[in-house]
Amino acid sequence: MANQRITNPTKSRKKIFFKRKGFWFISIALVVLCAAIALFVFDLFARPYRERAASYDLSRINDLEIPSIIFDRNRQEIGRIFVQNRSLVTIDDVPEIFIQALTAGEDSRFFSHSGVDYMGVARAVIFNLKGNSQGASTITQQLARNAYPLKQEAVRRKETTIQRKLVEAFLAIRIEKRYNKREILEFYLNRIYFGSGFYGIRSASLGYYGKEPLDLTASESASLVTLIKNPNARSPLNNLEANRAGRNYVLGRMREEGMLKTAEMVRLQSLPLVLNPRPLQRGTSHLYERIADAVGNALGPEALAAGGFKIHTTIMANVQHAAEQALETSLNQAEQHPDYRHPKFANAKTSDRQSLNYLQGAVLMIDHETGEVLAHVGGRNYAQVPYDFIELGRRPLGTALFPFLYAAGLTADTGNTPATLLEDEPMDNRMVMVGGMQGILGEWGMEVAAPTYQGKMPLRQAFEQSKIAASVRFANSYGLQKLVDTAVNFGLPLAGAELLPRLAVGFEEVPLKQLTRAMSSFPLGGRAGPSVLHYIDRIENAAGRTEFIRARSEISTKAVIDDATAWQVHSMMAGSLYRGSSRGALDGLLEKPFYGAGKGGSTHDFADTWFSGYNKRITCSVWTGFLGGNQGAIYPGAFSRDLAMPVWQASMNAAADAYGGSKLVPPATVEEIPICTVSGQRATQFCHEQVEDLETGVVKTRSTAVNDFFRKGSQNLPFCSVHSGGLGSAANPEMALTNLPAMDAVPIRPKSPALIGDDPYHTEMPSFQNTRFEEGLIQRRTNVLDSLDLQGSEEPISLPWPDRLEIMEE
Repeated sequence: MANQRITNPTKSRKKIFFKRKGFWFISIALVVLCAAIALFVFDLFARPYRERAASYDLSRINDLEIPSIIFDRNRQEIGRIFVQNRSLVTIDDVPEIFIQALTAGEDSRFFSHSGVDYMGVARAVIFNLKGNSQGASTITQQLARNAYPLKQEAVRRKETTIQRKLVEAFLAIRIEKRYNKREILEFYLNRIYFGSGFYGIRSASLGYYGKEPLDLTASESASLVTLIKNPNARSPLNNLEANRAGRNYVLGRMREEGMLKTAEMVRLQSLPLVLNPRPLQRGTSHLYERIADAVGNALGPEALAAGGFKIHTTIMANVQHAAEQALETSLNQAEQHPDYRHPKFANAKTSDRQSLNYLQGAVLMIDHETGEVLAHVGGRNYAQVPYDFIELGRRPLGTALFPFLYAAGLTADTGNTPATLLEDEPMDNRMVMVGGMQGILGEWGMEVAAPTYQGKMPLRQAFEQSKIAASVRFANSYGLQKLVDTAVNFGLPLAGAELLPRLAVGFEEVPLKQLTRAMSSFPLGGRAGPSVLHYIDRIENAAGRTEFIRARSEISTKAVIDDATAWQVHSMMAGSLYRGSSRGALDGLLEKPFYGAGKGGSTHDFADTWFSGYNKRITCSVWTGFLGGNQGAIYPGAFSRDLAMPVWQASMNAAADAYGGSKLVPPATVEEIPICTVSGQRATQFCHEQVEDLETGVVKTRSTAVNDFFRKGSQNLPFCSVHSGGLGSAANPEMALTNLPAMDAVPIRPKSPALIGDDPYHTEMPSFQNTRFEEGLIQRRTNVLDSLDLQGSEEPISLPWPDRLEIMEE
């Protein structure tokens, strides 16, 4: 028993389980099975998201924005609106230092991953489990969600963030397979939002630092990169300190990635942020900006960002184009005048602010019944000078104020009529004090090189000729406060104007929009013009559904003046086009006969010219001048008939087919009476005057009688005492019948009222009882005696020699 061998108990034990041959095989098999099951389950779960990612068209990855299309009132496309302030660049125009800052701040493994940074995802999961928030989206994933409507689609499907991220990841992988890294960077940098309305790197570089991307420094690059995570909150235009802190963080990341040395990082972080904003201009014209504003008012300020709208406007494309072209032609011609001494449009550079102070102009045409805008030209070049004169500007009216000045003096309480005589004599400039404090007040309103004074003249003639001194005296006669009150009733902003005589020469500044509305009251018979102007008729979204329809406003019934006064001023404006300061306006119009009227205006210093006129349906106003208030004359003698009137003619011609032809008729409250323009009294058949043709020297006779309109009850005038001799002659008082000596003579009894037989010597005097107000204008009759003036007033008449006289003897 003693010699019996003792067995080792450990050897009798079984092998440990993980050392058994089958353990690892089974374990590996289980892991592979679980992984396969997990992958299968994940594939089933992720398949719809992968399929959705596959449905996006990668060829459209660089379609940056769907524009909204602008149509005119006849469904003709006139433009497109791009909301995002953006300008594209190639990746070669981006400095390497910016790309380094971008990858350090946003995606340090951009050049090594295939669209998704799995290490970044794992790190983000760990941080989020610890209660910290950290994103893991790569640059490619950011491009995917910015280029395609992933967020909108997820919201529509009521999906979670994880579900949206799956689509984003699958789409990023597709993008990486399709495009190389530099192409992806170019797409990304042209698309990404950098805050303060700047889309893309070039827009941001110019908008914040006033330089091209290629010129960005490391500090500036880091300042822009930090905007990507929180564009508006970190914008240096909104929060300089927030941007500086973000910039320093990006610089720190660049040091960690080995892109900067520590000393360089410290130096850059200590630098101040020096901004120099010189942003790109978003719009392409003043009209597009007004339309964009109107869409914003109708649908909300962010509506256009969605894009794809069809905006149906009230604009007439042919009128808009004609107004733009005519304005440019007129201003170019003015800049070629030998006395023009200002910057010229052809030499303008956006980098030279002084060169942008060139001659400007604006045109506004409206349907004065509905308030619909047919043409809006707010300035000469939006890209260089975005200032919209129609919306923001105001300048002195000069003699364009006269329709309202004379309307104030023709109301029923004044007792004045178009035949009221005014004094047209020189006036001491100390009475008005425009353009100096000494000398004689100028007569620039006639728009001729050598104006003359005519003594007494009817009110109508003073208006038609735009007589300055006579108009100032007229305004003083009824009171400047009445002038201001009447102008305010018309809608002109003169409520706070000082009651000084310079008011009467249009010294106060007035906006073009208010002038156009005010002028509309004359064709409307004294009713107020439209209080609101409309640019939009309706708006459709990308699916064709109507999002907005303009409500039709009621026609105003408010009267700013009585209809008799409105017609009297209208008829005088019509006369101004025919023979007054705006003579020649009718010659350039296609609408014949033209039943409308208009009035030009120039300021005392020749710095501004205006023309505002209308027909039965539309009103159009034109301004030319400088946006700066102290640039002086356009050139000496710059008149409205040369600058503003041709633009008005071209604009009215473009609208003639659609809006011309309707006739304005006088109201029942006025009566037409023949008036002598010399005496201002009722005309007779003797009212004539001799006029010499300055070119030929021929002296002709012409009638001084015109038909004029009087308010019923004010038309009881005496017959002309100047030409009839009945009541004495102002020119020859000694020839009055009461002053002639008595003569004892037997009167000759005529056998007939006129000569019997032919009348070779034109002894029959024409009658003016049937002189009519034709084609909207006052017109004179031609005297039949002018037929004797065929060869000059003093040229002898050649007669044949008589036959030889023979005396016959009885």
